Amino acid sequence: MFERTLPSGKKVTAYPLSAPQQLMLFMSIQYGADYPVNNIGSGYYWKGEMDFPLMEQSIREAVSRCDTMRLRFIPDEQYKVLQYVSEESGIEIETLDYSDIPLEEAHEKLLAFSRIPIDMFFKEIHTIRLMKLAEGYNGIFMKLQHLAMDAFSVKVFLRDIMEIYLHKLKGAPYPKPMRPYIPALMKELSYLRSEQYSIDKKYWEESLSKASEPIFTDYMLESRLKEQRKKFPDHRFADIHTGSPAAKAKIFDLTKEETDALSKMCRENDLSLCAALSMGVRTALSVFNDNEEDVSFKMIVDRRGSLAEKKSGGIRINFFPMRSIVKPEDSFEDAVRNIMNVQNEIYSHCSLSFAEMLSERHKSMPSDAKPDSTYDSMGFSYQPLMVIPNIDEETARSAKGVWYNNGASMIPLYLTARHRANDGGLEFIFEYRLTPNPEHDLDVFFEKMRLALNLGAENPKISVGDLLEKCAVER
Repeated sequence: MFERTLPSGKKVTAYPLSAPQQLMLFMSIQYGADYPVNNIGSGYYWKGEMDFPLMEQSIREAVSRCDTMRLRFIPDEQYKVLQYVSEESGIEIETLDYSDIPLEEAHEKLLAFSRIPIDMFFKEIHTIRLMKLAEGYNGIFMKLQHLAMDAFSVKVFLRDIMEIYLHKLKGAPYPKPMRPYIPALMKELSYLRSEQYSIDKKYWEESLSKASEPIFTDYMLESRLKEQRKKFPDHRFADIHTGSPAAKAKIFDLTKEETDALSKMCRENDLSLCAALSMGVRTALSVFNDNEEDVSFKMIVDRRGSLAEKKSGGIRINFFPMRSIVKPEDSFEDAVRNIMNVQNEIYSHCSLSFAEMLSERHKSMPSDAKPDSTYDSMGFSYQPLMVIPNIDEETARSAKGVWYNNGASMIPLYLTARHRANDGGLEFIFEYRLTPNPEHDLDVFFEKMRLALNLGAENPKISVGDLLEKCAVER
């Protein structure tokens, strides 16, 4: 920790950035101001009344309870950027009335605002707006700085707001306290000097640099590896990271009934839903690549095992390579269980920085591999169901969680699976780079992924060979 003086003359105790924060900062520097990769735009709306003054009070109370909603950043010669928690919040909570324009137009306005870069030094880094929308919808819009919050933190903060609001409105139980950010940050910073760091380093060395070479499996129907093999026939990796990071998002849905059937199958067979969804992803990648048995993608994990980590805000995400080798004679259930076992093993070693994992991975690559050569065409994350309380059952059924894409993607394709606010069914957000444009391919990709999940839910004993045959791509 360091003592630093603010432009106002006030002295504060400041701290270095954690490894996930450093990664996000690097991305923002790499892509520049034209692509606000560190902006998170999020909305939570429901059809029904909202007491606007009471909601503003509730938000301010929630901000006072959440350290990372009062986080500030300052430039530093040695560390580039330092951070501290402000005792008071300068957050502005504006009320906007968009009830006289269509919902789609209102969302477009909020999308445009969410893409304006955040000036991060010496200032409030978050914005919250209370929204009055058409068709009787009201709710909360938030524009947050990714160095301070990630998707999990946003949900925990939103739940705290609603629990405080319902306490004030209806006398519901007051929520339990949040947890302080700085102790969680100090634990992150001390990791590099810990025994666990040495254990994790050895694990990834053996898993990556000393393991057999994977093979790139593309989410594009016209495989970029096949194209590059015309010139380099022995390559098993591909170069796909060049070009603009400009991106859009496309959302697909599983029905509540489909989601419930998949969840029921997982419960009955003691499987994790995350592993089952991962099986859906790897099945689609397999059928896109001639039924390849060896499939890899980047898995994104939140790294929150303790209550202190879950309720202290901040950003704890990390990427790791998720490789699975599945044989045609394996059953869907066995394949999911194998994936789950690999994920459980990896989760205990997932604090090593993504940069160090890449370094280990590149040690085993051929000498002509480039720094951004990869075996992973896409990333995948699953956000477990977190119920956000609402006024009553009717308003809860109308609730909508909206994610506003910031217009850029750090990787060519990032797929997030999360539960809808109103019915708990799954939605799949494909954030994809526009160059090359995979929009048609993503329609097919989700179709195959959905079919695989439904077939596995219906009959977990189905063989992977039969599954691939039923999910075959017509070319």
